[in-house]
Amino acid sequence: MSNTNNPLSGHFRTPKLYTSLPTGGKFYDDTIVDMPSTNELPVYPMTAKDEIMMKNPDALLNGEAVAQVISSCVPNVKQPRLLVANDVDALLVAIQGATFGDELTVSANCPTCGEQASAVLSTEVVLANMDNIDKKYEFSTDSGLLISMKPFSYETSVKAGVANFRSERSLQSISEIDDEIEKIRAFNTNFIELAKLNFDILVDSVNSITVPGSEDSESVVVTDKAHISEFLENCDATIGKELEEFVTEMGNKGIQKVMQMTCEPCSEKLEGDEEFTFESAVNFNTVNFFTAS
Repeated sequence: MSNTNNPLSGHFRTPKLYTSLPTGGKFYDDTIVDMPSTNELPVYPMTAKDEIMMKNPDALLNGEAVAQVISSCVPNVKQPRLLVANDVDALLVAIQGATFGDELTVSANCPTCGEQASAVLSTEVVLANMDNIDKKYEFSTDSGLLISMKPFSYETSVKAGVANFRSERSLQSISEIDDEIEKIRAFNTNFIELAKLNFDILVDSVNSITVPGSEDSESVVVTDKAHISEFLENCDATIGKELEEFVTEMGNKGIQKVMQMTCEPCSEKLEGDEEFTFESAVNFNTVNFFTAS
C-alpha cells in the first residue's frame, strides 16, 4: 500500500489572486459555484497540463479546454459550463494573471494603416474595474407581458464561437466560387445559420415571460424554453429588437472590452510628440488569449 502523505505536497501551487465575478454569483447555487463569504474566488496558476489543454485547437473550439482549466484553477467552480459568459471572461483574465503575472498584452489592428498596435494592461486593474450585473432585468410589452432577462450562458457563447469559426471558413470558400448563382446560394445559407444562432442567443437570454392575470385568472409565469422560442418566432418585431438591445448591453458588461490603443507607425507621421490613438475592442478570445503569452 502506497504512502498517501506526499512529501512534495508542501510545494503544490497556491492561490495567486482572488477575484469577484461580474454577476457576484447571483445566478448560481452551491452545485455550480461554491461562493466564499467574501464573494471572492481563489485563483490558482495553470499547471503544465492546463497549458497543454489551452493549446488544443479542438478543445478550445468546443469549450472543453476552458471548462477544464477553470475547474483546475478555480476549484470553487463546480460546473464551469453553466456559468454566465461574462463570468467566464473575468475568470480567464484572472487565470492569465495568476499564471503569467499582472501584465497582460493585448493587440488590435490600426483602422488607418492596418498595422498591429499593442498595449499592456494590468489584470489587477481590469478585474477591479468590472461592471456588475444585476439579478433582474425586466421590461413590459405593449400587450402587458413582463419579460425577465438574464445574461446568456457560456455554453451559448461556445456555440457562437463555433458558428463564427464556421462562418469565416465558409466566407473564404464562397469567395473562391466562380458561379454567381452558387455564390449567392452559399452566402444565403451562411446568413441563415448566423441568424439562427442570434435567435438561439435571444431565447437563452429570456429567463421568463409573465402573462398578467385578470379578475378571473391568476398570472402565469412561462419558463419553458420551447414555449419561449415559439413566442419569439411569432411576436412583434419591436419585442425582438428590445431583446437584441439587452443582449448587446449584457455582452459589454463585466470586463471592459474597449480600450484606447496607440499606433506607432501613424504616430511617426504626426508632428511633435503627438500620438495617433484609436479605440478598439480587446480580444479575449481563448484561442489566442493564452497561447500568445
